[in-house]
Amino acid sequence: MLSTFTNYALITKDLPAALARKAASPVIARETAYFEARIGAVKSIDDFLGDRRLYAYAMKAFGLEEMTYAKAFMRKVLTEGADSATSFANRLADDRYVAFARAFDFAVGATASGQAAKVTTSGLSAPQPAQLKGTLDLSGPLDFSGANAVSFRLSSQVDATTTKSATIVLSKQTLAAAVPDLKRVTGDDIVAAINAQIEASGDAQLTGKVRAALVTETDLLTNTSKRILTFETTAYTSLGADGAPGGTGAGADAYYDAGGANRTVTIQNAPLPDAGRTALNIGFGTSLPPDARAKSVTEAYLRQTLESDAGSEDTGVRLALYFARMAGGATTGYAILGDSALSQVVKTVLGLPDGGTSSDALVRQAAIIERKVDLASFKDPQKLDAFIKRFTAIWDAKTNTASDPILALFGNA
Repeated sequence: MLSTFTNYALITKDLPAALARKAASPVIARETAYFEARIGAVKSIDDFLGDRRLYAYAMKAFGLEEMTYAKAFMRKVLTEGADSATSFANRLADDRYVAFARAFDFAVGATASGQAAKVTTSGLSAPQPAQLKGTLDLSGPLDFSGANAVSFRLSSQVDATTTKSATIVLSKQTLAAAVPDLKRVTGDDIVAAINAQIEASGDAQLTGKVRAALVTETDLLTNTSKRILTFETTAYTSLGADGAPGGTGAGADAYYDAGGANRTVTIQNAPLPDAGRTALNIGFGTSLPPDARAKSVTEAYLRQTLESDAGSEDTGVRLALYFARMAGGATTGYAILGDSALSQVVKTVLGLPDGGTSSDALVRQAAIIERKVDLASFKDPQKLDAFIKRFTAIWDAKTNTASDPILALFGNA
């Protein structure tokens, strides 16, 4: 019996070739062809859930195969989406559901409405502006030095009959003049770029009517802060072309209140600026619709199938492959604990027993993980590989008595 490390090394030595062999399997090739041919025709959640083969393929691609039976549960995930911080997917504390909701967002957008003034016990309350709040933490930098890009249509209904719009594009080209390091684009850079494009759209479109901003939110349980992108309607006044009160035609005045039932702010997906771009999410799911993302879903399906098949013979290999794919995105001890596979790998390496699921227990375990493991090092392929080698050697020593983990350690020192 080959050791866990040996099996893992054989697969990852030429991962593209391993995935290509998997893709060539008749069953997988047939299911992939079906998904690619049908996903473009799906326009609603009902259509999606009603196609058993399509739905099952998508669930496996996101590592949710064991939940395929729970259609009512997944309908709630899809219906509420991932744009609101209070949506069902975001409350589940499992990034797989958030990713699934974003990938199969058939509404492809988000909208919010203002509130009209209300009569209260203390008098008349002011109208409330429309506000859209994202879910992605923009505290860390984003890389726009290559193919990554964001494109969305930003609109605001300014009165009962008038809507103003502009297309916002964030890319290497649109950010180059204002951002010194395109590999480390900050949330503030993104807000400045969006507001500059709003301003450039002119008085006839969004200038003065919508603004982007970052708001800070603090998780009281973990005492961590997030910087969230928001869009809010603003009041607008124009004296027209003549610059004087009153007037008609081009010289007519215009006034739009920031709030009220007729003020809305809407984001809808827009095509990326050119071919070869990779859609990047900045908190509103502003990527391409499901049919345009088919390639990324099929790639995820192949990787999941590869990991699943490897795990049927050795669970440790599946854990190692999964860790190699996902660990780089875990930046806190809570992120590790929130993913059972990542948690199992790290706890195996640290020799950390199950400490329970109470709040106090999770706080203690998260603190131990953050103290003993350099989570940032998982973004370095060499350091990540070294950690996985430690895991596979320990796993072999505990579970694969027929293998020789000592040889694996010396053979790859």
